[in-house]
Amino acid sequence: MNMIRNLLAIIGLVALIGGGYYYSKFSTEITAFNELDPQASTVYAEMWEGLKKHGNSADATVWKVPLEEGVSWKDAEEAMASVANELNLKGVGELPLSDQVKSMTGKDQRFLKIYQFCDPLVAVQMVDHSDAFSAYLPCRISMVEDKQGKFALYALNMDMMIYGGRTLPDELNKSALDVKEKIQTIMKRASEGDF
Repeated sequence: MNMIRNLLAIIGLVALIGGGYYYSKFSTEITAFNELDPQASTVYAEMWEGLKKHGNSADATVWKVPLEEGVSWKDAEEAMASVANELNLKGVGELPLSDQVKSMTGKDQRFLKIYQFCDPLVAVQMVDHSDAFSAYLPCRISMVEDKQGKFALYALNMDMMIYGGRTLPDELNKSALDVKEKIQTIMKRASEGDF
């Protein structure tokens, strides 16, 4: 009986030591995670689901909106410009990659063009908060023709930038959510050919 009691005491002691070790090792990680925005866990869970589904981080961290049947890339492009103007979001550049590659190689390419939009006042707010946010600027929407000839719009999922770290200051959070809504509106209406 004493042997069983001593064995159980040893097992308990090992469990306590192991628990203490793991607590000391992971308590700083748990504390850091608890300091993040309350929606961070949802953002990272969705990213993880996307990563499992697609197998790459790019697919897991973007919004994709296919063009509706009968909407041409020209219709979508015109709608993007019109809606951005309506929402006071500046069109600050276009990069016609497929045209550029064709001019360099002489070979036809599937359509790939990147459109850049910016709200300069919000951009300055973001960089004032963290210089690293400059890497997210300006907001980009790509129009891509897939290998089956169908078109879709892609943009970076801004939720990671908004909710993926510590909660943004109220004014910056409000501005970031406004830009997010504008980018999603541009994508939706462009996919519908809605000027």
